[in-house]
Amino acid sequence: MSERRRAAAGAAAEPPYPGPAAFGAGDAGRFFGREDVVDLLRNRLAGARFLVVSGPSGSGVTSVLRAGLVPAVREPAVVLRPGRRPLEECAARLAALTGTPAVRLRAELAAGPGHLHLRIRQALPPDAEFLLVVDQFEEVFTAEAPERAWFFAALARAAQAPVRVVVGLRADFADACARHPALAEPARNAVIPLAPLTAGQVRAALVRPAAEAGRGLENALVATLMAEVARQPGALPFATEALRRTWQATQGVTLTLAAYEATGGITAAVAGAAEAVFRRLSPAEQDEARSLFLRLVGFGDGTPDTRRHVPYAELGVTPVVAQFVRARVVTAGRTGLDLAHDAVIDGWPRLRGWLAADRDALRVHRRLTEAAGLWETADRDSAVLYRGRHLDEALAWAKRSDARPNPPERRFLQASAGLRAAEESATRRRRRLSVATTLTALLGAASTATAIFRRRRGGFSRISTTRSPSR
Repeated sequence: MSERRRAAAGAAAEPPYPGPAAFGAGDAGRFFGREDVVDLLRNRLAGARFLVVSGPSGSGVTSVLRAGLVPAVREPAVVLRPGRRPLEECAARLAALTGTPAVRLRAELAAGPGHLHLRIRQALPPDAEFLLVVDQFEEVFTAEAPERAWFFAALARAAQAPVRVVVGLRADFADACARHPALAEPARNAVIPLAPLTAGQVRAALVRPAAEAGRGLENALVATLMAEVARQPGALPFATEALRRTWQATQGVTLTLAAYEATGGITAAVAGAAEAVFRRLSPAEQDEARSLFLRLVGFGDGTPDTRRHVPYAELGVTPVVAQFVRARVVTAGRTGLDLAHDAVIDGWPRLRGWLAADRDALRVHRRLTEAAGLWETADRDSAVLYRGRHLDEALAWAKRSDARPNPPERRFLQASAGLRAAEESATRRRRRLSVATTLTALLGAASTATAIFRRRRGGFSRISTTRSPSR
């Protein structure tokens, strides 16, 4: 038995599957399927100082960096997530490396972006190499502009001997990263896209962790899981979560399809992941999560509900959205957001309850979303705005306590309501003008009639006087 197998067998009671969570450095012994990417990164680092590993959310960039690359290199390595305070994060990581207080390091780093490389170099023995891994680099775009600019410049300057920099970046941020002046040159020809797993790699990710721990998967179970992942690539993290549950429910050495189905399979895994994130949210955040998931569902009319792609123009990546993205329940692609799996709709009781609560209101909102998008696309042409019943329904929906119209929808409703008010005001002016015109005409007619009457009366008087006999 190999050293790897003996170590895994010693902890056989623990499932060798992380579920939806990304693999960490301690999971190297059970991380399979991406060996080719790890080898490619090691080879590229032999001649490069700056690399960018890019892939859509849920593709496994974090796992490749933390459980693949970092354990595979021999030099010291630091992994950091920039978050909204990249300067503080750098200071904290360097404090652990150097023993210098983080507060002092932060002041030093803030004095100039070149100090990051200087501090790392001072902490290393002569001729040593160092790997700096920045995971989930897209988080830095939530930082304040000055701190973001500092971080970009610091990374660009750090990417020289003895430091190598590897950045993990969600694919939809690749263009924004490349456009920044400080990173444009280092990132040129440095991007390594993370390709989808092949069937063989999926099989390795499913089967080999159990094999290394002394257990096997029934062929029927492997076939079922591979078909599920082939149908929906975002299903792999939930397939491993389903295997983790199956492992815990299995007494023998073989994980079976029957045991997998008894634990609820992928549907239960997805629902469990969504519910776990939802329960950690505050009440206000839960309201936002409800709005998020209702937007991510396409309502069926006599047919089952389906996943719906939500463009970033309709809904951006807020902190609440980011939590579901990290849990792999929602994927953030180049153009927008999607549910990672149909099982979120089919298997999450909370979402099913939301969908069933007030179907008519949901349809009113969906029509509003589509109309607002059309209005924006049509350069806000007033002909597209709501009138009549549709406007009444949309305004009534917007007044509900659970309504969360986004900025385009609010602008559309305000413009529609403003148009209605303008049209009603114009109608009132026309009516007043019509009444005034009618009154003027009537008064004119009356004046004319009076004048005619007076002239005729004056004529009659003169005739009467003329015909009167003289005395």
